[in-house]
Amino acid sequence: MILNNVNNRRLIVILLLLILQTNFSLMKQYYFYIFLMLFLIACGGAKKTTDYSFLYEDEDSLQFSLESLEVKENSVTEIIYNNHIYQSQIHTVLLHPYGFELGEPVLDLNKTDSLHLSFDELDSEYKNYYYTLIHCNADWTPSDLLESEYLEGFTEEPIYTYKSCFNTIQSYIHYESKIPGENMKPTLSGNYLLIVFEEGERENPVLSKRMMIVEKKVRIEAEVQRATLLEQRNYQHEVDFKVLHTDYEINNPFGDIYPVITQNNRWDNSIKGLTPVFVKNNELVYDFEEENLFDGGNEYRFFDSKSMRYFSERIKNIAFDNDTNKIILYTDKKRSFQRYSNLWQDINGKRLIQVQEGTHNGTEADYALTHFSLPFEHEITHGDLYVFGQISDYGFPSSHRMKYNKQTGLYEADIYLKQGYYNYEYVLLKNDGDAISSFIEGTHYETINDYIVYIYHRPSGEQYDQLIGIKRLSSRGLF
Repeated sequence: MILNNVNNRRLIVILLLLILQTNFSLMKQYYFYIFLMLFLIACGGAKKTTDYSFLYEDEDSLQFSLESLEVKENSVTEIIYNNHIYQSQIHTVLLHPYGFELGEPVLDLNKTDSLHLSFDELDSEYKNYYYTLIHCNADWTPSDLLESEYLEGFTEEPIYTYKSCFNTIQSYIHYESKIPGENMKPTLSGNYLLIVFEEGERENPVLSKRMMIVEKKVRIEAEVQRATLLEQRNYQHEVDFKVLHTDYEINNPFGDIYPVITQNNRWDNSIKGLTPVFVKNNELVYDFEEENLFDGGNEYRFFDSKSMRYFSERIKNIAFDNDTNKIILYTDKKRSFQRYSNLWQDINGKRLIQVQEGTHNGTEADYALTHFSLPFEHEITHGDLYVFGQISDYGFPSSHRMKYNKQTGLYEADIYLKQGYYNYEYVLLKNDGDAISSFIEGTHYETINDYIVYIYHRPSGEQYDQLIGIKRLSSRGLF
């Protein structure tokens, strides 16, 4: 046996001298045991050991640098106060009333109803997800309230319900939660942003979703009609309404009331901040000819992917390639100069997650890379085309932006979607930020749209906008 280390050999010699010079037997035993330990450590055996030097290029690679010992500052994700997905593995985020998937995410403060949150993570391992609510102003900026001022109980709640997918090509975990949960109770009306995050990572949400809580204090009367202006009469809808507040005091209707009108759950083209034309006894009248006009638009396009075995009306081909389901839709046509046609009943831009060959839509619906195509004479230079609707969470994510193929003369997009029934349209997002659906889809007064009037109130001295009224209406039956 060969001693490998000079310093260890010196220690062993010193210990031998101590053992020889010590008179006490107990102390001799103590030094002897230490001697054996150092001897075994310092000596190499006759059996050849594995040489791991090939893992290192040189001696410097064995040295720890100061940089490697530095503690990096935790990254913080900027919260986007809109429907948004922050991580690419999160898909199919839904928030709606229990039992009504086509409903809006609106709760009544004075009732015990709740919303149903669900989403998929394209992974096979479960994560501990939590959610919380952030109170927002009428314009969806965060309010100045403290959490304790609008939440009773816990400020964060875990998402307990999760289940792995079953009999699908794409592996995913399906998460569900009741909003709000048993241990969290919102106490104020208004806009709320729901964010979901991993345990202990509140600063880095994986998704955010808008929702509203109303405390009905006023009554709203509203109607949709063809535009009063003659030049817009065949193309636009006019939304007029009244706010009746017999038992509710509004001291400054011009400064304290903030109305918002949405079309088909879109907030990007909402009309907001109108002031009343007339103020009568306990009545605010919003009757305009120009300020409250929406393009009628067109009925939404659709496709049905509930089955991966049979081709529905709008599906050209279904294939399986590189471990991925692929769906090719028939090439769409530009409709900007076509006459209005209502040959099918749409669901105004929404989607229904369903699977035909299964019983549980949440966990048995598979994913497919879905191909969209639209012919156009040239590449558009003043904006980008998007596949739009609830299919895009009413936003403009890069995954839904179409690219122009100069060889085929087609705008194309491949979007990873869960099986179901989808409405969609093509929207031009101009370089200046304006979104126009009529560029591809055309606009007609006969189009059936859903409208919602929200009334917000911030009394003098208050720090937040109350949602005190809501009215749903439709343009069905306009002549």
